[in-house]
Parts: sequence; structure tokens; C-alpha cells
Amino acid sequence: MSVLAEPATARASARHRTIGGVPQGQDARLIAELARKAGDKGLLHIASDDARLPALEGALAFFAPDLPVVVLPPWDCLPYDRVSPNPETVAERVEALTRLLAAREPGRPFVVLTTIGAAMQRVPPRDAFAEASLSIAPGQRVDLEGLQG
Repeated sequence: MSVLAEPATARASARHRTIGGVPQGQDARLIAELARKAGDKGLLHIASDDARLPALEGALAFFAPDLPVVVLPPWDCLPYDRVSPNPETVAERVEALTRLLAAREPGRPFVVLTTIGAAMQRVPPRDAFAEASLSIAPGQRVDLEGLQG
């Protein structure tokens, strides 16, 4: 039986679908099924809070280990706070935004997990990340002059 046929509150429009009332644990299975149906358009899931993100990511890894998941965490401080954001949080957000810009295989589904707080926070324009990222693997040679220039 399809997860979509199970009891849940659903509202749909041409561009998005809102689903509620799905029990925790089953939500990851539903997300995986919907992402596969969405194809290369991907699927955005807004979790209820920060604590739910890692649990949902783990459940998705169990139900759909082949499905790429991008986690966009919220900032750990508010704008104009006296403290700066944690460097790990900054790195996770930059990685998530960079992964969203990366080319994907046609027809390959993916999922973006975030929270309402993270979804409401502004992000830099696409051009800011288009050529500003660099991936380096261990053992890979890097041209230092090209990196500095």
C-alpha cells in the first residue's frame, strides 16, 4: 500500500503539496516516495524544529540510502546578536547552498531538509556561490598561485 493512500491531511496545488498528520518515522518513507515521484525537480521538506532534522536525515538514510539529501540548518544566532554564528553552522549552510547549485544527473531525485527558521532566513544570491567554491579531496594537488589569484 502506498504511503500516500494512508490517512494524512493533504492539500495540493500545481506547484506544491502540503501534507500533515503523518506519524514520525513514516514521514521519511513518505518523503522518499514523493521525492522519487518528483524526479529531478527535488523535494523540499520543512521539519518542525532543529532536533527533528538529524532524526529525519537518519530515517531517510534508512528508507532511501540512494537518495541524495541536502540539509540546510538554521543559523544558531539571531541577526544583530552580539555573538557570531558557529563556524560549523556557517560551513554546513555554505555546503548546502553550494550542493543545491551543483549539476545533478537528469531524472535523479533529491531531498532538501530544513526548518521553518532556516527557510525564513535570507541566503546570498546564486552568483555568490556559482564560482566561489572549491572542493579539495585528500591527496589532491592544488595550484597555489591559481588559488591565491
